[in-house]
Amino acid sequence: MDERDKLNTEVTDAQRRHWEEQGYLLLPQVLSPAETTQLLDKVDELLRSCDKQQLFSQQTGAGSGAPIEDLRTFKIAAAITQTDALDSLIDHPITFPWLLTLIGPYLQILGTELFVRLPSPGTEPLVEWHTDGGPAFSRFLPSAGNPVLQMKVQFFLTDLSGFDSGNFMLVPGSHRRHFPDREFSLASPPEGAVQLRARAGDALLFPWSLWHAVAPNRTNCARKSITFRYGPMWSRPYDYERLRPEVLARMTARQRRLFGDLGEGVHPSTFFYPDPAEQLRIMLDGEDAAPR
Repeated sequence: MDERDKLNTEVTDAQRRHWEEQGYLLLPQVLSPAETTQLLDKVDELLRSCDKQQLFSQQTGAGSGAPIEDLRTFKIAAAITQTDALDSLIDHPITFPWLLTLIGPYLQILGTELFVRLPSPGTEPLVEWHTDGGPAFSRFLPSAGNPVLQMKVQFFLTDLSGFDSGNFMLVPGSHRRHFPDREFSLASPPEGAVQLRARAGDALLFPWSLWHAVAPNRTNCARKSITFRYGPMWSRPYDYERLRPEVLARMTARQRRLFGDLGEGVHPSTFFYPDPAEQLRIMLDGEDAAPR
């Protein structure tokens, strides 16, 4: 089996076609009910104990200085540094083959975020319609067959099977169209927009260029999810420069490499020219299973 065959063993033709045409893929029950419950308990524990200054607003129309108690949606950035409960998601056996297939083995994690969508009485999207990566990255669009420049894997920890439940909203097939310079509302969304209905334990994969937003949460329950952002090794991380040594120390060789740990004394150009044999051994085989 050559390298290309090894990367594609877990990905079906139908799934790959859906990704290319629709610009996203929803993988059902990536996490078992027991795993989801355990992870949600850890997330709730973190939310109870964290410093409120770690919470960042995502709310449409809310300024960066808005009081956290007034926010209906917020996130914890660099969440991997706050708890080891997320470590098993870094290279999850169901999602990681997709990352290898779409980005290739020369990849890294650019950011980790914990999202909270609280019940909201309003009618506007909690998070406005956008694409990821800021104004510079929005000028780039994916091409069929090319490696993905940036993508996210979002693990849903709470139920989103109904509408207006803090759902992830998207426009299928929009990933190859430039995002327009205009504002959308819930009453006047982009043409073709849908609310994704997902269950706790499902995982969503989507690229930076997919048009997306967050629906109001008109239920009486908070919605929570974990997102990992991935890209090529040469990409700049999103919410960290370098993880602290004690965070890296608890991880496997592959997990450390995914957070840019290439060892001591490496030159910056190593992120562009890593040793191919070593990189493939770590990414494809995991190299070791125990923290150093």
